[in-house]
Amino acid sequence: MDAEDVDHTEAAQQKCRAKLRERFLWAVTRLNGQQATISMTDGLQVSGMFRGIDRDVLHMHIQDLQTPVGQYKWATLRIPDCLDIEMNVKGDLS
Repeated sequence: MDAEDVDHTEAAQQKCRAKLRERFLWAVTRLNGQQATISMTDGLQVSGMFRGIDRDVLHMHIQDLQTPVGQYKWATLRIPDCLDIEMNVKGDLS
């Protein structure tokens, strides 16, 4: 493989990564405002309105979080502590 082939391969990979990032950001944007039920690693099940994630995809932001001990107006959950996230998505996400 010569230098020109390597440059072409790297450019194609970069274009593919950019497209995947764009699709991921569109999906997260479309999920904003959707009701979510979240199963946590400690066995708790909580629910609330999904409001987004941080740029490192380590935390998700939930509005009106309902827990067994009460409700919180705003909460940030660690994504590694979440086993499952369920949402009833309305409309077309494409």
